[in-house]
Amino acid sequence: MEKRIIAVITETKSDVLEILQLNNVCVKTFQPGNINLTNLDDFDAIAILGGSCDKPILLDCKERMLVEKQLQKGKKIFSEFCSSIGHVHCLPQENTRYQRLAFLSEDISIEGVKYGDLLDDQCGTRIKPYPEFKSAYVPKPILQFVTVHSHSKLSEADVIKDEITDRALWFDIDNLLVCSFKLSNFIKARYAPKVKFRKVVKFILEWLTQQEINVDCIPEAYHNGVTDKGLPFEHLLGNCIDNAFQWFDKSKILINDGIDGVQEGLATEIYPDGQQKVNTLVRLDCTGEVSMAYLMHYLLKNDVRSLEISNNLSSMCFDFMQYKEDDHLRGMMRWTEEGWGICYQDDVARAIIPQLLKCLYLNNSDYLQECMDALNFLLRTTGTDGTRVYRTENMSLDKAEMERLSNTSGNYPSAHYNAYYLAALMLAYKITGIEQYKATAVLGMEAIMSVYPDTIREQSQTEEYCRLILPLSWLYWCTNKNEHKDWLYKVTKDMQQFKHTSGAYCEWDEGYKASMRNDVGEGECSLLSNNGDPIVDLLYSNNWLPMGFIQAYFVTGDVYFKNLWEQNVMFMINAQIISKNNQINGSWARGFDVELKEVYGSSADIGWGPWAIESGWTVAEIVTGLMMGELEDKICKYHK
Repeated sequence: MEKRIIAVITETKSDVLEILQLNNVCVKTFQPGNINLTNLDDFDAIAILGGSCDKPILLDCKERMLVEKQLQKGKKIFSEFCSSIGHVHCLPQENTRYQRLAFLSEDISIEGVKYGDLLDDQCGTRIKPYPEFKSAYVPKPILQFVTVHSHSKLSEADVIKDEITDRALWFDIDNLLVCSFKLSNFIKARYAPKVKFRKVVKFILEWLTQQEINVDCIPEAYHNGVTDKGLPFEHLLGNCIDNAFQWFDKSKILINDGIDGVQEGLATEIYPDGQQKVNTLVRLDCTGEVSMAYLMHYLLKNDVRSLEISNNLSSMCFDFMQYKEDDHLRGMMRWTEEGWGICYQDDVARAIIPQLLKCLYLNNSDYLQECMDALNFLLRTTGTDGTRVYRTENMSLDKAEMERLSNTSGNYPSAHYNAYYLAALMLAYKITGIEQYKATAVLGMEAIMSVYPDTIREQSQTEEYCRLILPLSWLYWCTNKNEHKDWLYKVTKDMQQFKHTSGAYCEWDEGYKASMRNDVGEGECSLLSNNGDPIVDLLYSNNWLPMGFIQAYFVTGDVYFKNLWEQNVMFMINAQIISKNNQINGSWARGFDVELKEVYGSSADIGWGPWAIESGWTVAEIVTGLMMGELEDKICKYHK
């Protein structure tokens, strides 16, 4: 069979073009505006690849006539991100942040892709076909854009309208395959699921070239976890820790060695060129959590620079983000440099706990008074049941309101908002001996456990359980009561119903009671759409477990918790992102599908979708828990 010759019209290189070239397809490339007026007759097929360009390709009149002539002759044309071809012309480009691609063809078969499967082009770009365009053909599209909160495939409840404007990939006529979104750099931009997207591209290119195409000739932009499974656990763990610390530096998340704090992390938006949006905001909680990670790194490696960075970050928290005036607000810690008058006690706790651990492990009192001031402010706004409303705002927090808050029940039995605040009180009690800290913490934990498992849930039932492990461990550490020890075991054993063989705990929400179930793009949203989805959350749930399990082991001495820690750590090692891209290498992203073994999930959340990478909540919390296990011989004694 004579080899076919393909004309490729594009402005620059791309993944799709490279795949063609690496498969020894006979390709000649033309930039728009430079097509020879006599030579398209010499080609067997044409690919218009506009997805590597800033704007969709729009051929000028002369070139358009040449291409249309080949189309009329019956030659195959693949038109990607092209404003106008055949009968199709499109609206201006827009991004696809909250939209997903559904495979809807009942006539086309693509290996490994089933009807209703959902694919993600991340925060891609598309051009909607004008709704008025009609053609004699137009069957059901192969791919269509949909706006749904489902995990990996359409559910029976999802209503899908056959709108012309939502077509993503379709045959307009037998020899014209149209793609309305940027597909060219699908590998660089981490389209997902990885295998299914490659199969879609394989289908397109084999249809175009009429030859077998190996789409695996280009490596992925990232992979998760280790490639050499034969290495001992200690070696794998050490590599994982090293990778995570390289991320803080090489991603430039750490600002000026911590003197100016840390950036919040990476947003979920990945653009078609592979660049990921950065959340540059300096947050109190992230700054404190990263300080804790660098403290552990100092203890583990005896790295003086790590201690300096940890201290710089502590200074940012207590010298610059704490209210210092001698009035009723004294000690209040600010949420972010933007949310200057807002105070979330959970976030405050995750700035205080690192400093208190520094006092405990280094036997000093640096910023101890500031920690006490912060806790005393929180106590003055805590209800009679030991729980605090989910947040306070200085603009409405006068003395009368503070008195009201402290003299009425907080009525907020939520691990998400209160468990780590109560844990901070317990840790402060162990250091200072102040009985009020212990008394309030016990009261609050009793309030939470009195309604367990029906606590106030934000993201999921799994999240609540995960967030209770550390506070319940420290509760038993403070009281030495068997009842409190029993609570720790009960929650831990109840969690096992959500456990995956990987060592991770999947999202679950009995009765779907969690409040974060907003419509797509309308607010914060759980990754969980249906119980049973193989989705793991590393922002709200599993990220708390390495530290929680190892602290439970330190407090109880029960190897049961050490084993759970090792199993969960093995999952973390395998879920860590490994890439040549310094922006993501060594980190963990929020959403991880334990069956696909890649970052993947619903894009419904307005701010923190599957690819969100938090410097504090995720990377710092996970790597801190990993290092605490490595430091057992050095720090376990402090928790007896």
